[in-house]
Amino acid sequence: MKVARILVGMAGGFAAPAFAAGGIPHTVDYYSMILHALHQDKMWVPTVGAIFVLILLTVMGLYFKASLAADGNSVEPKGTFSLRFILEGIMGFVLGLAKDNCGDQYRKYFGFLAALFLFILTCNLTGLIPGFPPPTVSMDTNLAMGFIVFIVYNFAGVKEHGFAYIKHFAGPVIFIAPLFFCIELVSHASRPLSLSLRLVGNIYGDHTLLGIFTGLSYIIFPAVLMFFGLLVAVVQSFVFTLLSGIYISMAISHDH
Repeated sequence: MKVARILVGMAGGFAAPAFAAGGIPHTVDYYSMILHALHQDKMWVPTVGAIFVLILLTVMGLYFKASLAADGNSVEPKGTFSLRFILEGIMGFVLGLAKDNCGDQYRKYFGFLAALFLFILTCNLTGLIPGFPPPTVSMDTNLAMGFIVFIVYNFAGVKEHGFAYIKHFAGPVIFIAPLFFCIELVSHASRPLSLSLRLVGNIYGDHTLLGIFTGLSYIIFPAVLMFFGLLVAVVQSFVFTLLSGIYISMAISHDH
């Protein structure tokens, strides 16, 4: 009986972030506890979560730099499974993504895409830990990232083409330029929103689903859905970064 109670308690703990995302009260939320201690409103929970992720990524970055320095800045990947091994795998994956989308200029945008992927992935993964709702479950966090992507790819387009970048919004024929400009303006303005809605919908849906099934069964379904949540966290990080790379590629392309 004691073992069963422990297992039930652990399953309930892992479901805490999902219940919190679904709006079910009386769940553990460490970000809310911090804000309560500071006499701040709970609306800042995603911001606290984002700050926590940034601190976590900074620590991992310092560890990675120290590990490279200890090996004499060797570019040869570590053979043993470790945090550095994981980070090198992630960087290699994003590097390939940057090459596929940005061509010869991939070095300029690799850092941005890598930072974006790592931030979203870490935000999503922290949501699988009891008491740490993912910042990406908030539309505010995702809109902020989408807006940054919007600024970066348009800046890249202006830097690459100069004033001629505006011709991209005017279309191929001058007499339909006003109509084409309005269509392109709406299309570009909707990109940050579509990025944000896709991410928040999948993360919120995943955690809500986990909360519902945990209420039905504390042992079997949560374990299965935890794996599903891990898959969603990785895939959505990839999709967001991939689309960002595609937007940059379209902005710097000379084919239009």
